[in-house]
Amino acid sequence: MNVEVLSVPTEKPRRDSYDLVVVVDTLRASTVIVKALHNGAMAVYPVGTISEAEEVKSVLPLAILAGERKSFKIKGFDLGNSPLEFTEENVKGKNVVLTTSNGTKAVKKFQGYGTTVSMAFSNVKSVASYSKEFQNILVVCSGSHGELALEDLYTAGVFVNQLEMPALNDGGLIARTLSSEDPIKVFKTAHHGRYLSEKGMAEDLVESCIERDVVPILKRDPMGLEFFTSFHLFRG
Repeated sequence: MNVEVLSVPTEKPRRDSYDLVVVVDTLRASTVIVKALHNGAMAVYPVGTISEAEEVKSVLPLAILAGERKSFKIKGFDLGNSPLEFTEENVKGKNVVLTTSNGTKAVKKFQGYGTTVSMAFSNVKSVASYSKEFQNILVVCSGSHGELALEDLYTAGVFVNQLEMPALNDGGLIARTLSSEDPIKVFKTAHHGRYLSEKGMAEDLVESCIERDVVPILKRDPMGLEFFTSFHLFRG
C-alpha cells in the first residue's frame, strides 16, 4: 500500500490518479459531514462558493444551506459549520448543501483524482478500515487558507498509523510522528483551534473528538451534482 499525504492542498500530487482520495478537514467541515450523515441526513453536497450553494438550493429547494466564512454562519443560511448544529432534529431525512473556507474547496479540487471520502478525527478509524483494500491512496489535508493545519496533519498521522506497513512520502512520515498525541490537546494547541476557542466555539473541539462509524463517500446524482452519502462500516 502506498499512501501520499499532502500537508496543504496547494501541493501537487505525484500521480494523475489514485484508488482512493481522503480529504481531511477536522476543524470542522469533515466533522460536520460525518455528524450530519450519522444523524440521518440523506446527503451532504459540498460546494466551493456561496453562489454555488445557492444554485444547488435552487435545484433542491427543500435542502438545508449550511456553511461558514471566517468560521461564522453565512448570512441567510440555515446552519453554520459547528458540528453541534447538525443534530438529528435539524438534519434527519434532509439534504445539506455545505460550503466552507477550506474543506469543501479541497474536495472540489481533488475529487477528480479518484474515489473520494471525507475524513475527520471522529471517523478516522472507520476510514482506515475502509481503506485497507486500496493500493494507492492520496490524503489531502485541507489546511487553513493555504497554510498547514496541525489538526489535519495529526488526523492524517492517526490514519496512516492504523494501516499495515504503508509506504509513505515525507508528508506521511511527518504526520505519523504526531499520531501519539492526545487529540484534544492537539486541537487546543492548533492555530485554528485557538481561534475557534477565542470566538466562543471551544465546544466544537470537544465535539470533534467523538467517534462515529461513518465513511462519507462522494457520489454523483442524475443531475450531475456531487454529494457525500454514508457508508456505515460496522452497522447492519
